[in-house]
Amino acid sequence: MKVTCVGLDPAGLYLAALLKTADPGREVEIIDTGRAPSNDVAPHVMQHPLKPGRRLVDEALERAIHAASRQVHGVRVRAKGTDTATDEQAYSFIGHATLTDLLRERALGLGCAIRNQSAFSQDRAADLVIVAEGAASPLREAHANDFGAARTPSQNRHILFDLDLASDRLEHWFHRTPHGIIAASLLPSGAASVLAVEISAAALDKAGPDICSRDGAAAFCDEIFANELEGRILYPRSTGWQSFNEVRNARWGAGDMLLVGGAAYTSHHSVGLGARTSMEDAETLATALGTGVPVAETLKATEAAIRPKGADSLQRASRASIAWLENMHRYFDMPPEQFAFSCLTRSMRITHRHLKSWAPRLVAGIDALAAGAVRGRNGAPPPPMLTPYRLGELTLPNRIVMSPMCMYSADDGTVNDFHMVHYGSRAIGGAGLIIAEMTDVTRDGRISHGCAGMYKPEHVPAWKRIVDFVHANSETRIGVQLAHAGRKGSISPSWEGHAQLPPDKAWRTLAASAVPFDTDRTTPKAMDRADMERVRDAFANAALMADEAGFDMVEMHFAHGYLLSSFISPLSNRRTDEYGGALENRLRYPLEVLRATRRAWPQAKPITVRISAHDLVEGGTTIDDSITISGWLRDA
Repeated sequence: MKVTCVGLDPAGLYLAALLKTADPGREVEIIDTGRAPSNDVAPHVMQHPLKPGRRLVDEALERAIHAASRQVHGVRVRAKGTDTATDEQAYSFIGHATLTDLLRERALGLGCAIRNQSAFSQDRAADLVIVAEGAASPLREAHANDFGAARTPSQNRHILFDLDLASDRLEHWFHRTPHGIIAASLLPSGAASVLAVEISAAALDKAGPDICSRDGAAAFCDEIFANELEGRILYPRSTGWQSFNEVRNARWGAGDMLLVGGAAYTSHHSVGLGARTSMEDAETLATALGTGVPVAETLKATEAAIRPKGADSLQRASRASIAWLENMHRYFDMPPEQFAFSCLTRSMRITHRHLKSWAPRLVAGIDALAAGAVRGRNGAPPPPMLTPYRLGELTLPNRIVMSPMCMYSADDGTVNDFHMVHYGSRAIGGAGLIIAEMTDVTRDGRISHGCAGMYKPEHVPAWKRIVDFVHANSETRIGVQLAHAGRKGSISPSWEGHAQLPPDKAWRTLAASAVPFDTDRTTPKAMDRADMERVRDAFANAALMADEAGFDMVEMHFAHGYLLSSFISPLSNRRTDEYGGALENRLRYPLEVLRATRRAWPQAKPITVRISAHDLVEGGTTIDDSITISGWLRDA
C-alpha cells in the first residue's frame, strides 16, 4: 500500500510514521505544503489530569516528546485582585513547532520521504491519501461535499503572544475593561510561555481600530495585564485577532482520502487536547489499516468506533468552554472562589468531584457558599447539588429535578397504579422536585389515547392520591406540566411509532395555522376566537384542579411544537390577524393563556414555562427571540 500524507499536522505525521513502522517496505510520502504556521497555533496539552497514564505506542517518540515538554502542576485563576490556585493537576505542554519537528524527524528516521510542494497533485497514484493540512485545509475544502465539511466561527476573537515568563502552573487571568471582560490563558511552552488573549467581537469593536494591528494589540494587552506581566514585554506571534473555527466533518473518509488532525476536527485552545486526541486516533487507524481490509471500508468502520469517545466528546467540551468564554460577563460578578470554580469546570469535563481531590480548600469554600446555613448530618456543608433551592415561595430540598416524561399509560386522562409506582418511587429515591408528565387540559388536547389529563372530575382524586403519597413519604415537591398537544395530537403511543390514528379513533387537532406537523399527519384546524377562549379557559380550569389535587407547582408547556409553541414559532404560525406576524403578536395568545392560568393558580405557588429556546431551522425563533420571550413571560 502506497501512502501519501499531505501536510504536517501532528496526527498526519504520526500516522505516516506508524504505518512505516508497521511495514518498513511500505512507500510513505509526506508532502510539506507550508500550511498551518506554528506561530498561529497555541501549545498542545500532551498530558492532562483526566488522562494521567496515557502513553504513545511509539516509545521512542513518547520519550522525545516528554523530554521536550514542560511539566507543570496546578492552575491559578487571577480575577478581581484575587488569586485562586489548585496544586494537584499535572499538565504537560509542548509547542506546536517543537512537536512538528519531533514527528518530522521520527518519520524521516523511519524512512518516510518528505518533499516540499505547495499543493497536492491528485494524479499521483496512492492507495491512501492522508489529509493533514490543518483546519483551513484546501484539499478538504475541494472535497467539502464528500466529507460533509462545516466550519463554525466563535463569537470571540483571540490573539497569541510570546512571553518570557516560565510559570510553574497553568494560569487564567481576567479583567473588566470599559469595553468588556477580557481573558488570558498563560500556556507554558519550553522555558517561556504563550499568552492566549480572548475578547468578544463586540468588545473589540468598542475598543476601536487602534488595537487591531499587531503592535496595537500588544500595547492594549500590555496595559490591561500590567500587574500580571510585571514589566515583561508581549511579542505578538499571531498575524492579528482571529476567530476560532470549529471544524466538523460528517465523514473523515471519502474514497481513498482520510482527514486527520485539524482537517478532521478542531478544539479550542482552552481545552488544548486536539493534537493529543487526534494522535490517539492515528494509533487506532494505523492498526486498522494493517488488517488488509479495503481502505474505504476500514476507514468507515474505524471512524464509527473511535469518534464518539474521542473527537465528538472533545468537541462537546470545546463548545462548552467557548460558550463560557463568550459569556464571561454572566459569571464575572460571582464571588472570587465561585468564579474560579466556574472557570475551572467550564468545559464540563472537570467536575466538583475532580476538584474536591485536587483543590479541597476551594471546594470546601464553594460548598459552604452554596449551602449557606445548611449542614449535613456530619456538620459539614452538603455538596451543592444537595442544597435546598428556593423557587418563589416554594423550597426544594435539593437541586435534583425529574423532568416530565410521557408514559402513555392513562385511561381517558385518568392516572392509575402505574403512575403511583412511577412517581412514588422517584420521590422515595430523593429527587427534590418531580414534574409530572405532560398533562393535557382537554380531551382533544392529548397526544394519544394514553396521555394523562386534567379535564374530568375524576382526574383530581386520581392525581391527589399520588401527590398525597409523595408528600407523606418524602420531602420531594411535585409539579404538573399543563399542555395541549395541538397539531401533534391524535397519534399512537411512542412504542407504536407515533403514527396517525385511524379515522374511527382520531380527533380533530388544533393549531395556530392550518399547517400539518409532518407530511403524514392530518391538517389541523386554524383556531378561531371561540377555540382560543375554550382552550384558554381549559388551562385555567386545569390549574384549579391541579391545586385541588395538591400539586406544588405548575409548568406551562410552550415548547416542542405543541399548541402554544405553534403560535410562537413563525414556521408554524402563518396567521395574518393580530395573533400572527411579529413576535409580539405571535406571543399574544400564549401570554393570554399564561395570565388566565396565573389568575387561577394560587399566588404563593410558582408557575414555570418551558419554551423551545431555538428552532434550529432557518427562519425560526432564535436565542435573541427567546431572551425577549422570557422577559414577557416573566412579566406575565
